[in-house]
Amino acid sequence: MNIEKLAKHLKEFTLDEIEMIVECDCKPELEYLFNEGKIAFEQGLYKYVEKVEKTFSLFKKPELKDEKILFKDMATHYITSRSLSKNTLKGYKSLLKYNLLLYFGERYLNEISYEMIVDFMQRMKERYRPKTASNAVTLLGSILKSAFLEGYIKTNPYYGVKNSKCK
Repeated sequence: MNIEKLAKHLKEFTLDEIEMIVECDCKPELEYLFNEGKIAFEQGLYKYVEKVEKTFSLFKKPELKDEKILFKDMATHYITSRSLSKNTLKGYKSLLKYNLLLYFGERYLNEISYEMIVDFMQRMKERYRPKTASNAVTLLGSILKSAFLEGYIKTNPYYGVKNSKCK
């Protein structure tokens, strides 16, 4: 019989009670579970310890760097700092060269606003198929998120942008 499952089901029990149920000496297994932190011994009773998994974690806000950085420099840094497959790298470079850098390339990251992103989305939707437009906007969001996490911008202007994912 699995002592751990039994302990989990009983929640609280004495050594005599569990030995009566199992009909064997289970003290070594209880010691093992106690050492693993799966059961606790309080006031003559063994108690099963429920493990609560974290459902979320808080991240420390990144420290803001004093330097201003152009979007094109951040985009280059973003691409070179990732290990990308050959095809992904080719697609990213194409999206950057023909779309993102034409619109955002010479702008400082802190100058990019939510309205500019929405305008860029509209232009992409007018000129390209939905999948290409969606990919360009997603790449833009990834670059801006990376800039925020690395402390180059105070807030991420991409937050709140609803990109219609196209499959």
